[in-house]
Parts: sequence; C-alpha cells; structure tokens
Amino acid sequence: MACHNRSNSFPSRSHPATSNFDVFLRKLRSSFSIFHKLNGHHGLHDCVDKVLRLPLAQQALGKEQQKKWVDELLINGSLRLLDMSSIAKDALLQTKECVQGFLSALHRKRGDEISSA
Repeated sequence: MACHNRSNSFPSRSHPATSNFDVFLRKLRSSFSIFHKLNGHHGLHDCVDKVLRLPLAQQALGKEQQKKWVDELLINGSLRLLDMSSIAKDALLQTKECVQGFLSALHRKRGDEISSA
C-alpha cells in the first residue's frame, strides 16, 4: 500500500501584507486625484516595509548579503594572495641576486689568492 504525503513547505495562502500590496497597487492605478495617488504610494510603502520585515524575506536578504560578503572576501583574499606572492617572488629574486654576487665575490677573492700565491 503506497503512502502519499503532501508537502507543507509552501503556505496555502499569501501573507496579508502581500494581499494589501495588490489592493493598494490597484487603487493607485485606478485613482485620478493626486491625493489618492499619494495616499496609495504611502500604502504601498507600508506594505513593502511589512513584506521586507517578514522572516522569509529577511532570510533571503541575509543569504544574498552573505553571498556578497563571501564574494568580496574571496576577491580581496585572492588579491592579497597575489600581492603576497609577488612580494615573495621579488624577495626571492633579490636573495638570488645577493647570493650570486656573494659567490662571484668569493670566486674573485679565491682567484686573487691563488694568483698571488
């Protein structure tokens, strides 16, 4: 016997703030006076504010902000790593030049000692 369960992941009806948003938007589109349009804009603003304060909206906005922060950290971290690699490469090249200069001076000194002996 097969058992079928329904998913309860989506709410069966929308939040009142989203319903109010639709109402204010219809009123705004149908109104002709400036007073009614301004009043409609105020109502829309309140509805958007309420929708943005919903936990689901806050989670979505938080995830997007976290993604931006992670992207910025990765980019900044990559740039810093490149800078550090460049600095390390320059330091190694300078060390190599110093060692070569030292070895060259050592060979010259030994050559002078051998020829003077």
